[in-house]
Amino acid sequence: MKESATEQTDNAVVLQTMGCRLNHAEAAAIRGVLESAGTAVLPTVHPAAGCGYVLHTCAVTAAAQTEALRHLRSARRAGARPIVVSGCTANVTEQVLLFEAGADVAVIREPEGDDYAVAVSPAAEAAATAAALGRHVAEALRFPRCAGTLPAHASTRAPVKIQDGCLFRCSYCIVPDARGNPRSRPLADVLAECEALAAHGFRELVLTGVNVACWTDGDRTFSDVVRAVSAIRGVARVRMSSVEPRTGEEEVVALLAEAQTKLCRTLHYPMQSGSDRILARMRRRYTAPDYRRALDRVLAAVPDIGLGADIITGFPGEDEAAFAETVRLVEDYPFSNLHVFPYSERPGTPAAAFPDPVPVRVRRDRARILLDLGVRKRAAFAQRFIGRTVEVLIERTDGAAAAHGWSSEYLPVRFAQLGPADEGMLLRGRVTAADGETLLAERTE
Repeated sequence: MKESATEQTDNAVVLQTMGCRLNHAEAAAIRGVLESAGTAVLPTVHPAAGCGYVLHTCAVTAAAQTEALRHLRSARRAGARPIVVSGCTANVTEQVLLFEAGADVAVIREPEGDDYAVAVSPAAEAAATAAALGRHVAEALRFPRCAGTLPAHASTRAPVKIQDGCLFRCSYCIVPDARGNPRSRPLADVLAECEALAAHGFRELVLTGVNVACWTDGDRTFSDVVRAVSAIRGVARVRMSSVEPRTGEEEVVALLAEAQTKLCRTLHYPMQSGSDRILARMRRRYTAPDYRRALDRVLAAVPDIGLGADIITGFPGEDEAAFAETVRLVEDYPFSNLHVFPYSERPGTPAAAFPDPVPVRVRRDRARILLDLGVRKRAAFAQRFIGRTVEVLIERTDGAAAAHGWSSEYLPVRFAQLGPADEGMLLRGRVTAADGETLLAERTE
């Protein structure tokens, strides 16, 4: 069923990506396939007449899905042709609505397995050309990936998709419908991409997926893929996306404590709420005490780890007492990277019909309280590194003879007296001060 990635499509295309890191990893694969087929991907996200348009979408909230449909209408008005829509909105929205919004082609995940159907609108102009563009997009999204089509990334860090899908069915989440059941990319396929990325100069690879720690290949588990990627010549650091509670975090903690794995000392560990009552309504698979015990384990193993969390405020039934429990949990631990979202009803999920809704204003006010707390905690975490040495991947330089990058703990770092020749280098520096969350460092080697 696979099509060759060497098939030509007419015209250049604009590729626009919405949503999470996983979506951006997929978009880099789409770009790689298109470019290998001889199609130019323009350096813009604005569709225009005379070029194709590929929109890789998010659907985690109703607002994201509405925005995706708006982008399709805008591309149609701009005269872009053909217009291809892929990603989560394509997977959970009726084809007729996608076509009415302006799409010529919808690339849709098949109900079973990891294949993708390419549906062409009956009203599509140049249907063969539109279908060919859609097939290239589908090729990029499959496991295993087409040989010889390296993803095209724009920074010194490259996300690598190793896993997809989820079956947890949290009451607020549409992802299981959008991405299907869990499935893992074969180890050999992962390593082939990572080796090629390293050969092209990417020093840090970010292993990403819906539930990345659930990756398996036969009897191999997540620790095996981390160690295998760490052993690749040219890979200086390995980072992982968020790890869902109760998906083998003990294995992850053991990896973080191993100096030889090259795994960055960060853990993004979604919380969502500090209230057992709200966690139960969310259909999360742990309690607040479970979450605390997991944090205690990781902090005992890696005391200065960069600790992140996702939190939803104003979930149905969240009263002041439940919110106070969340605030208290955040206050009790050295979080350095909070992602806080006011609850948004997502049609198609059980929570959208739950009673006891929280007023939108209250949801937003509570989110602001936690975001402000997160800023203070991140600055306090940065202060801990003054006088210490950090390892930094230099991502860019500016006109002030300064270089910027990220520490292993995911803190931004600014070096003075470095230039463009240092971009992509992994350097060590002594931290002399902290400006809010940003570490100021002097090169030591």
